[in-house]
Amino acid sequence: MNLAEYEKVKDLTYLEYCDYLQQKYGIGLSDYMTKSWNKNSKVTRTKDGLLAHHKYEDHAIMLSTKEFAMQNPFEWQLAKNIVYCDYLEHLLLHILICEYPAEDHNVLEAVGVGGVINFIVPELNDLYSGWETGQAWRKNCHNLVINDKNVYLTLLKRFKTSCKDYPFYTEDCLFTSFNEAFGLWSRKQNVKLFKEIAEL
Repeated sequence: MNLAEYEKVKDLTYLEYCDYLQQKYGIGLSDYMTKSWNKNSKVTRTKDGLLAHHKYEDHAIMLSTKEFAMQNPFEWQLAKNIVYCDYLEHLLLHILICEYPAEDHNVLEAVGVGGVINFIVPELNDLYSGWETGQAWRKNCHNLVINDKNVYLTLLKRFKTSCKDYPFYTEDCLFTSFNEAFGLWSRKQNVKLFKEIAEL
């Protein structure tokens, strides 16, 4: 997603944006999980640089994880409820969930925010600080967004503004590194980017 496209979609609600992305990329190639609650490899589109997002993540967290998925309706795993997106579109989806959580979302689950602060932002922090993955599928996904750091910073500014009162949001939740835990990168290597984020 480049900045021109973001300007076009920024005022959509979460469900409107899901519809927009399904029109752009199509619905799931298959159900996300099999009847035995295992991930179906046929759903993957990382060769196109795209990730699979569950439309019902505005109702429940971690629907791509067997243990959490099994606690929710199987219908949420159906192909029609899978939304493809690039990394920046995925970040916007999760920000929109924080802004528009389903009224009947699971009790005690802060939908949307975990995806932002635990997965998407830590990885994109590393990417925009110079980290290069050795995984082919991930490289495909990174290549789609590597030149759109301005969109990333625009989205983080929005998150800091509209989601600052959301559960689990803290001042330092964006100053992270996905690969630090694996010894592949360090938070110190993200310091320049962290300064830009702090100034948003």
